[in-house]
Amino acid sequence: ILIAGGAGYVLMRSGILQAPKFLPSLPVVGKYFAEPQKPQIDPELIKLRRENLELSQIIKQKRAEMEKLQKKYDDLDKTLTATQESEDSLKDDIARLNQQIIDSKNNTAAQESAYKDMAAYFSEMKVKDAADILSRLKDEDIIGILNEMEKDTGAEILQNFERSKAASVTKKMLITSQNP
Repeated sequence: ILIAGGAGYVLMRSGILQAPKFLPSLPVVGKYFAEPQKPQIDPELIKLRRENLELSQIIKQKRAEMEKLQKKYDDLDKTLTATQESEDSLKDDIARLNQQIIDSKNNTAAQESAYKDMAAYFSEMKVKDAADILSRLKDEDIIGILNEMEKDTGAEILQNFERSKAASVTKKMLITSQNP
């Protein structure tokens, strides 16, 4: 009987035979035939776990968005810094160029004053001596001095230059008079 009971128990526990409905209600042995109870999960707990999972996904998305925005902010900050440095550099360049223009105007005014003084000296000299000395100067200086002289005196001095030098100076005078 024990062997038959043991075999029946094994067959019922393994699911091959179905246990009669009254067996679990028997005292002492009924607990061995009762189906194992599945743990009861609170539906509120399931709902909270589902919400927790959804919120975790939302947090991941928001973190990714924050990282993108932070990267964009950093890029814009770098661009702003580069733009400010470029602007500062351009302001320095403008200041330097303005100073060069002022210096150039001062130099031009000083040079024109020197040309006037030299023109007065050469006008007082003999034409041949003035032509000899002037012909040894740079063409730009010759033109500057001749422009400050009276036209008649300048023409007489230019007439006493060598022909090639007179032609060169005259050609440059034409170019400078056409391009003020």
